[in-house]
Amino acid sequence: MPSEIVVGTNSYISLDNTDTYFDDRLHMTAWTGASADDKARALIQATKAIDRQFLKGRKKLADQALAFPRCYVVDKRAIGGLNYIGNVELVWDGSLWCETEVPQAVKDACCEEALFRLAYTEYELHRERQHALGIVGGSVGRANEYSVQAIVQAKRKGFGLCPDAYELLKPFLAGVVGIT
Repeated sequence: MPSEIVVGTNSYISLDNTDTYFDDRLHMTAWTGASADDKARALIQATKAIDRQFLKGRKKLADQALAFPRCYVVDKRAIGGLNYIGNVELVWDGSLWCETEVPQAVKDACCEEALFRLAYTEYELHRERQHALGIVGGSVGRANEYSVQAIVQAKRKGFGLCPDAYELLKPFLAGVVGIT
């Protein structure tokens, strides 16, 4: 059965908007060569991966299907008196500052994660994530050895996301501080 994208229900971005996002990119054969159904499945999986992250704040509406838009406890002094997080305006709802829409960075992260999922086989995805997290190790027979430091780093990073999606989502991840 073909997968159908329903923005706001199972994806942060439509197929058409994802195509536009990738218009100026190099090495896009994984996206352009995929069927519409595979593209839709990749976007749905990418959305689920984003929603599995530990995020700051809470859902804007308790019954919304996806994790974004969100509401935050934000001290206006901490954000320079501006009512924005990322490029999305925040509106005071009486107790929290809430996003007026899904941030563009979240939509972009969804595109990047979908491309990553189309470009790699399951084994390659697993190895690429291990490499991105700094996990080194191996096994001989039934004995396994992995770097303890790498496992600690994996817990700190956006586990399960490609590096580009993780970087885009940093401002929204709990426990992650971006330095600029």
